[in-house]
Amino acid sequence: MIRVPHNRLTHGAAERDAVAAVVASGRWSCGPAVERLERDLAARLGRRHAVAVGSGVGALRLALLSLGVGPGDEVIVPAYSCVALANAALACGARPVPADVVPGDWTIDPQAVTATPRTKALIAVHTFGAAADIKALGGLGVPVIEDCAHGIAAGAMGSLAPIAITSFYATKLIGAGEGGAAMTDDDAVAAFVRRWRDYADQSADGTRLNDKLTEFAAALAGCQLGRLGEFLEARRACAERYGAALADIARAGAVALPPAGERAWYRYAVEFARLDAAEAIARLAARGIDAAEPVADWARAGEACPVSARAFRRLVSLPLYPTLGAEEQAAVIAAVRAVAEEAR
Repeated sequence: MIRVPHNRLTHGAAERDAVAAVVASGRWSCGPAVERLERDLAARLGRRHAVAVGSGVGALRLALLSLGVGPGDEVIVPAYSCVALANAALACGARPVPADVVPGDWTIDPQAVTATPRTKALIAVHTFGAAADIKALGGLGVPVIEDCAHGIAAGAMGSLAPIAITSFYATKLIGAGEGGAAMTDDDAVAAFVRRWRDYADQSADGTRLNDKLTEFAAALAGCQLGRLGEFLEARRACAERYGAALADIARAGAVALPPAGERAWYRYAVEFARLDAAEAIARLAARGIDAAEPVADWARAGEACPVSARAFRRLVSLPLYPTLGAEEQAAVIAAVRAVAEEAR
């Protein structure tokens, strides 16, 4: 039986040599690799500024703080999203307010957003690489932070909202083990994030933490950024193969596939008609396929957010990464078809 992992990192000689160069340089933090990454990322996204930080959640927290978010405020987040969004709001003393998502794309639904006088920001995720409706969200009168951890540089992702953030976690589109960045055209926001990412020689403040990015992570992220177009194309090709190979069982109602169209294809999330995610994942694992529930239900989505509750219960993420081989993908497709047939 062939074993197919859910994730596999994509790297080569360029990443190895870049890290070795950092070791040899003797400059392991706050150096030229960070500066180069910031310049290249800003240029790639057409932004005036990109500020590298130690993590994606750090980028979110600093973005919120730059908007003046603090105790007693509310931050609207997608109910179907990583707990990092809620944690970033809580770290500022604010309350995360879940809003439901759109079926199929699973991005935050502008019609589900209710702002109050206490609402100080809204975080919109390009979930699994599908673009959130930033234009509609921007019309709600609340500052929008565009979360590009799942989708960046596809279409205009990364340049749609006044502030965008991304993550360089190991399995993200630009992987560096850990790290993140905030992107903006606002000089004041950029200056705030640069100042606040380092607590050294500053007054004591519980919101000012160590958010610096190491030179090692910056070197890795820089290599991955340079290959991002190649990575996105490989992911798109894999997604199209899934769509073509599973189209017949989708038409028969055995499985729901993600909508086709322009996206970053970070995840390929499917929904089995008659199986909850945990059962489908177990059955796929028995056939050598490592699938996953892509998001944990931190919000305890229920009647208030029924689409999110369904997504938490039913969505299964299939293996999708640039080095997914033809034989491996064929094994995934065969397993999905077999599991869907068993559940009929």
